[in-house]
Amino acid sequence: MKFSLLALLPPITAVIAALNVNSIAPGKHIIDKQSVTATVTATALLYRTCPQTSCTAVGQYSEGTEVTIECETDSDTTTVEGDPFWARLANGYYAADFYLDWSGSIPAC
Repeated sequence: MKFSLLALLPPITAVIAALNVNSIAPGKHIIDKQSVTATVTATALLYRTCPQTSCTAVGQYSEGTEVTIECETDSDTTTVEGDPFWARLANGYYAADFYLDWSGSIPAC
């Protein structure tokens, strides 16, 4: 009897391990969006509460400052120097893409 119980242990353990690996907690995403580091090219870049120049400017970055971009949008934005895209930064605010320099792709917001 002891032998037969021990023989069942590996298959049961494998099933439990597979269930834990394949289950995803509620609210968790399978793939995380990657952020991109950009450099400010304007003398003083204002960051705002929304992607429009009419939105409140919360602060500013100096030229050469590195910022983290989470995503970008061109939906309901102000076009700056012909560029409709705005970046949502890691701090949750927005800055006009025209004044940022980066390499790589940025996911849409």
